[in-house]
Amino acid sequence: MDRSRHLGGRYRLEQVLGRGGMAEVWLAYDVLLFRPVAVKTLRPELAADAEHWARFRREVVSAALLGHPSVVAVYDAGEDTVDGHLVPYLVMEYVQGATLLQFVREARITGPEHALELTAGVLEALDHAHRHGIVHRDIKPANVMLSREGTVKVTDFGIARSVDRAGTTLTRTSVVVGTPEYLSPEQARGEQVDFRTDLYSTGCLLYELLTRRPPFTGDTPLAVAMKHLSEPPVPPSAHTPQLPAAYDTLVLRALAKDRADRYQTAEEMRDAIGKVLAGRATAVTSAPAAPPATVRHTQPTPSGDPGKERPVRRRRIRRPLQAMALLLVAAAGTYVITECDTPARPRVAAPSLIGESMTEARSSAQAVGVRVQPVRHRACPRPGTPVGRVCEQTPSPGSQVSRHAILRVTLSPGTPQQG
Repeated sequence: MDRSRHLGGRYRLEQVLGRGGMAEVWLAYDVLLFRPVAVKTLRPELAADAEHWARFRREVVSAALLGHPSVVAVYDAGEDTVDGHLVPYLVMEYVQGATLLQFVREARITGPEHALELTAGVLEALDHAHRHGIVHRDIKPANVMLSREGTVKVTDFGIARSVDRAGTTLTRTSVVVGTPEYLSPEQARGEQVDFRTDLYSTGCLLYELLTRRPPFTGDTPLAVAMKHLSEPPVPPSAHTPQLPAAYDTLVLRALAKDRADRYQTAEEMRDAIGKVLAGRATAVTSAPAAPPATVRHTQPTPSGDPGKERPVRRRRIRRPLQAMALLLVAAAGTYVITECDTPARPRVAAPSLIGESMTEARSSAQAVGVRVQPVRHRACPRPGTPVGRVCEQTPSPGSQVSRHAILRVTLSPGTPQQG
């Protein structure tokens, strides 16, 4: 395609950003609104094929239904004549960043917690899509971008399907669609898909972010598909030994062959990720329980007045009796354990992350020994905050928090455009 041309008389093509089997994605310039955009065009030689045309139009419709910070925004769609063929095009926001596949190949995933945070962003987008009745059907690292501001962006709804409220596809097909390494068992069998299909693929994506390899590989697409159908996945910790057991549990549930055994919604899987992150933070910030050095025992006064208690002389517990003392603590709750020799946990002031991108927020947090985690999209309490910037954080700036604590941040979706 001639890069000097203006699609629709408005979008000046500048350079190819990527090519696939069906379409090309161009960096273009919107001469009407004076901004860079990404323009996806169906290859001219495929424009006469009804199936390719229908698939491309399906992406236009699916993407247009969705408006979420974690889904690439659609600005416009149209058709233009290219080399004698009527070619459809889709105009989207231009995301400056990299795909998660690039992150994997370049070893830019900073740790298992980073992998969970990225996956949580994918699940936010899927939750939004599922609530609008859309199954993506091709979740994989190459279809997820991370912007320079640290926002996850799910792309390519080209093979998405609409589902009804019962969760069944409105259009049934026996054709296997999707990418073999991230194909759910029901896709491999050519069965109907539902929301849990995307969660299986998300499990494959998380597996790769954690281990730098998909759960199943093979010499041919058919060999890979057969493994999805019949072979149990190796736990991620087999490839990354330092992973806590909770990560294996999380991933293996998402990769269950039977849909009934997986997470049932994107929200449920995202909540499970939050619990793993919170549990990890607790494990890091909580000092191991020290053997009790002293105990204070209280007894009712001889008068029987339960409101008055007299202290019993503090005494040192002998080592053989420590186990019994711990049992008494759990059973009766009358012993107060004091760790006289255990130093207090170090605490720091929570940095102010308001107005920062996720990349900047992570850097600011790491500087004082804490971490950040984006939370579910909510209305921004600070109108006018640029898109992708922190507009709210918990705990608030200046609050005293334990080292390695998690600060939860809300990213601004931007100010809605009028008219």
